[in-house]
Amino acid sequence: MNKLLLSASALAIGMVAASQAMADCNGLYLAARGGVVKHKFEGSNHGGNGNSLNDFNKNKFMMSGALGYRYNYFRGELEYVWRAKNKYNKTQGSFNEHYTFKSQSYMLNGYIDLAPYSWFTPYVGAGIGYTKLKLNGRDYMGSATLTSWRSNKTNFTWSVGGGLSIKVTNRFNVDAGYRYYDMGHIKGYTGGEKNDITAQEVYGGIRYVF
Repeated sequence: MNKLLLSASALAIGMVAASQAMADCNGLYLAARGGVVKHKFEGSNHGGNGNSLNDFNKNKFMMSGALGYRYNYFRGELEYVWRAKNKYNKTQGSFNEHYTFKSQSYMLNGYIDLAPYSWFTPYVGAGIGYTKLKLNGRDYMGSATLTSWRSNKTNFTWSVGGGLSIKVTNRFNVDAGYRYYDMGHIKGYTGGEKNDITAQEVYGGIRYVF
């Protein structure tokens, strides 16, 4: 009888502790992420003088902040993503071309944690939102400006990805993940070219549940 009572007590204590751990994992959270992003231009791919915009395909720093809510296997959040300006110059004799590109996104993301209360949790996610795109170009001959153009566009954006979350405490997590973005298109030099823009992102981050 005593052994039975001890076993029942241990089980009850374990259930209470597990319930408390689950409660600590759920709730409102803040997240911060940082990593690298690589854009890809597809389509007409032209800047001034017919040059390819693929020179923007370089790894650039990104960072983001998010406010979200977690409940059991599911997480939902609002996120702002900032990306460093991408730029390059081309010089041919006295002729010089200067281009800049920048993007920033506002996303509504959803995640599924596949093992939400374990120390290592794989997750998958997807998001929708919009991205502000800015593409500028300027051509010089010596110190004189020959042409100057600018394209600004705000597009519907979707993303998919996944990663791994490490539980440091019930409330504090470290994340590492990958995302693919489709950012729509932006016009090039003449205003007629259509450049479809996608991006791939690798990031690390932290989350804290309040």
